[in-house]
Amino acid sequence: MRLTRPFRATDGSSSPSRNGGEVSLKGSPTTGYAFAALNMTISGVAIFVNSLGVHMFSDAVLYTLLKNGVVGVALLLPIALVPRLRAEYRRLNGREWGLLVLVSIVGGSAAYALFFTGLKATTAVTASLISHSQFLIVAVLAAVFLRERFGATVWIALLLLLAGLTVGLKVSAVRWDAGVPLVIASTLLFATDFVIMKHLLRTVSIFAVMTFKMSLGAALLLAFVAATGHLGAVVHLSLVQWGFVLVTGLILLAFTVTSILGLRYASATAVTAIPAAAPIITTVLVVLSRHAEVPPVRWLGLSLVLLAVLVVFIIGRRQEARVHANG
Repeated sequence: MRLTRPFRATDGSSSPSRNGGEVSLKGSPTTGYAFAALNMTISGVAIFVNSLGVHMFSDAVLYTLLKNGVVGVALLLPIALVPRLRAEYRRLNGREWGLLVLVSIVGGSAAYALFFTGLKATTAVTASLISHSQFLIVAVLAAVFLRERFGATVWIALLLLLAGLTVGLKVSAVRWDAGVPLVIASTLLFATDFVIMKHLLRTVSIFAVMTFKMSLGAALLLAFVAATGHLGAVVHLSLVQWGFVLVTGLILLAFTVTSILGLRYASATAVTAIPAAAPIITTVLVVLSRHAEVPPVRWLGLSLVLLAVLVVFIIGRRQEARVHANG
C-alpha cells in the first residue's frame, strides 16, 4: 500500500484536502532542507542543554513529560485565541482524525515511554547505537510507503552517516538485554511517526499536526507517568528545576516547529538524516564550555558525519529541486 506520491507532495501547488479545504504546499525543497539544517543546530544545542538538565531529575520520563507539556500548552494557546485554527478541526474527516491520533500515540507518547523504560534496563551505549539508526529506518520506510527515490550516492552517504555516528562508541558496553527490544520498538515508532506525518502534511496543516503530536501526546504521556506512580514527584520540584523545564521546553518547541516545517517541504529521508549531525554542534559546545578533550577517534567519526550530511544536503536537495521544477 502506498501512502502518497514521490516528492510531488513538495511541489509548489495546493493540495486539495479530503475535508473540503485546501492545504498550501508552496515552497521549494530548498526551504525544507534549510529548516532541516536549522533543526540540526537546535538539536545540537538541545542535546547539550538536556545533558545538564537531565541530571537534575531522578525520573527521565517525568522530565520528558514536563518538557513536552510546555510545548503542548504553547501550541494549545493559539487554538483558544484564534477561531480560524479551531475551524480546521471541524473540517477534518475521520481518516485524518485517526491518523492525527495515531501520530500522538506513536511519536508523542508511546515512543518516549518505551525508550526511557528500555534505557533503564540497558546501557546508554546500547541505546545510542540503536537510536542512531532511526534516520536509516525512515529512509527505508519512506522509500516503500512514500516512494521517495534517491540515487546510490545518497544511500551510501546514509550508511556513512550511520558509521560516523557509531565510531568511538565502546563496543564492550553494548549489551543484548531486556531493554534492547524496548529501545528498538521506540526507534521504529519514532521512524514510523515521521512517515505518517509526512503523509498527513499533504492535507492537514503544519499547526494541526504539531498540536496533536505534542499536546495529545503529552496528555497520554501524563497518563503513563500517573499510572506508574511517578507523578507525585512534580510537587517536590525546585524553582531551578522548573526553570530548566521551561527553557528546555521552549527549545523543544523550536525543534518541533523546524522539524515539521522541514518535513512539509522536503523528503522525510533528508529531514531526518540532516539533523543526525547534531552531535557536531553538541561536541563544539562541550569543548568551548568545558574545555574538554575529544579523542581523535571521535573527531574522525564526526568528520564522517559532516561529510555524509553534506552529500545528503547537496545531492539530495539537487535531486528534489529537479523533481520539483519538473512539476
